[in-house]
Amino acid sequence: MRQPEVTADEAGAAQRLTNVLRWVHMTHLVDFMIFMPLGPQLLRTFDMPLTALGQLIFAYTVSAGVAGLALGATLHRFSRRRLLLGVYAGFAVSLLLTVTASGFGALLLARVIAGACGGVLSSLVQATVADYVPLERRAAALGTVMTGHALASVIGVPLGLAVASASSWRASFALVLVLVVPLMIAIARHVPGVAPAAHAPEAAGAASGLSTRLRGLAALSPAFALTFAVSASAYALGSYFAPYWVGNVGVSEAELPFVFLASGALSLFTSPRIGRLADRWGRLQVFTGAALLSLPIIAFMSRSGPLPLWLAVVLGAGFFVIVYGRWIPALALLSEWPSASQRGGFMMVNGVVTQLSMGVGALAAGAMIAFDESGRVSGFERVGDMAIVVTVLAMVIAWLLARRMARRAPR
Repeated sequence: MRQPEVTADEAGAAQRLTNVLRWVHMTHLVDFMIFMPLGPQLLRTFDMPLTALGQLIFAYTVSAGVAGLALGATLHRFSRRRLLLGVYAGFAVSLLLTVTASGFGALLLARVIAGACGGVLSSLVQATVADYVPLERRAAALGTVMTGHALASVIGVPLGLAVASASSWRASFALVLVLVVPLMIAIARHVPGVAPAAHAPEAAGAASGLSTRLRGLAALSPAFALTFAVSASAYALGSYFAPYWVGNVGVSEAELPFVFLASGALSLFTSPRIGRLADRWGRLQVFTGAALLSLPIIAFMSRSGPLPLWLAVVLGAGFFVIVYGRWIPALALLSEWPSASQRGGFMMVNGVVTQLSMGVGALAAGAMIAFDESGRVSGFERVGDMAIVVTVLAMVIAWLLARRMARRAPR
């Protein structure tokens, strides 16, 4: 289908929309990303065993998956603006409960709510971009939104860790909470308030078409398998990056923010360009190139011993930029899979798969590694080998998915 020409006003509105979504994306990512680096403080505060951290992360991802699946079935009933405002308000509640948690049970409840809202936010942001940005500029827009990860790394996480060091871990989450109110105002102003009637075709698509697709799992499996492979391979390594970099590579906890600062600064430059490359040269080609580039980085970082600080920062930043950068062309490729009427529900379910994949990757990695008395991580090279194998599988799946879409009649 030929896309209509976009006026200057429409282009400006789309730019403002993507900028708002980028900051919304950043805030919930900071909440998720900062949790692991704050692990030692959390363990001391609540006198928890090390395994409790894994339980909290898994509870977050499972909650995100279940909530995303539930919302995906009713996505067509509400405008994107109303959904974003409601979910973001729930995210604010989770932050408040995290700040005031008095024990493991209260913290677990807070993280379950954070997972439900954060996971839905992630997929809802993606669905909003897919709905309101034309196909020929969609990968670039997704690249802009995905710089929320870079902002979280370059601003959110280092600042949050500095605040936690100067005050307490509670202050870090309180700082994120402060940002929520102005962003809710921005959502109300810049996210289109499309009436539910405008999504009427999606009602049938989400209720019947989506369930039909789920029943025909053989047809959907390449798309969800690609999501699983990209997410699980990244988070199997990323979930334990901080303890490995501190215990094995020799980066102190005070120096760890430099890695996130460097990776975030670099991603601010690379993420939009990866999106534009995908728009120009093709989603499959750019994803394959990024995946191939990630293989030696994964192999080297998962086997690294003590490194000078500058090299530890460069290698760590390269890992985050390349491994997580694979998501941009992959997500753009996946957005082409469903019909326009089904895209919102499909992207929401795909977000569920993403969250569950993250949890599975973290649990699988946790079963393969151990912490010795000196704080060093053993078995991390096996996690790297697993991530390499899964990445190669992701390239095969992406090729099969692109080939199947090429055989379909134009939508």
